[in-house]
Amino acid sequence: MAPRLRRILPAAAALLGAALLIGSLHALSRSMIYPGGRVALPSEPELARRFPAARLLRYQTADGLALAGALFQQAGPADPPRPVLVHFHGNGESAAQNLPFAAGLFERGLDVFLPEYRGYGGMPGRPTEDGLYADGEAALDALLAAGVAPERIVLLGRSLGSGVAAEMALRRPVGRLILVSPFTSMTDMGRLIAGPLARFAVPDRYDTLAKLPRLRLPVVIVHGTRDQVVPVRMGRALAAALPGARYIEIPEADHNLIPGLEEILVREALAAPGT
Repeated sequence: MAPRLRRILPAAAALLGAALLIGSLHALSRSMIYPGGRVALPSEPELARRFPAARLLRYQTADGLALAGALFQQAGPADPPRPVLVHFHGNGESAAQNLPFAAGLFERGLDVFLPEYRGYGGMPGRPTEDGLYADGEAALDALLAAGVAPERIVLLGRSLGSGVAAEMALRRPVGRLILVSPFTSMTDMGRLIAGPLARFAVPDRYDTLAKLPRLRLPVVIVHGTRDQVVPVRMGRALAAALPGARYIEIPEADHNLIPGLEEILVREALAAPGT
């Protein structure tokens, strides 16, 4: 074997090994970011039977996917008009699993919209960061087209949904943003597992920390001190990045169980504009 070839082969093998490792981590991280929620929204008659205030709102994304969400809406005009809480859910659930949660908020004075993501709840497509942003845009556009005033829209993002909600607060006019158990970025989450390789291995960024200073609307951040999925330090970092953000830390609350969350959401959604 020629000396030059002997020098090149080890380097090429190392590069190939690194590429394979990063590729494997990339695939693993995608499966962890989007494990999926398979429970589908009920049919229109079944939804109406179980939740008389709800109906399916169907819409199409810019890239041609037909999606839907469940909209809980008071019949007839309200004075003052009720806020519409748009709930972008977490990565391991589906919109349908939040129907009882939405019904409870509706009974407490909020209209609620549960949009579904591509690849979740039987919807077509494959979830990606850009894809979920397109889904969020289509959902909000459907609300606006249905006559909901922008200032009535309160974005609620929980866990993965916090990254979607923060981006939507930049892309569409809305009244308020509430982030529950939010992460600073998906890359930072990846560092908890992959360390310095996260910047190469994590396919989607959801860099909420970089976005918050650009927002010009009331922001509320809720985090539990015992969150075992998204460290509470990330919620604190997000609050520190946006002076004026309302930060609510719940002692002993974990990622999925936050006592009093419904009361917090109702209070914050009903708060006077600009407060």
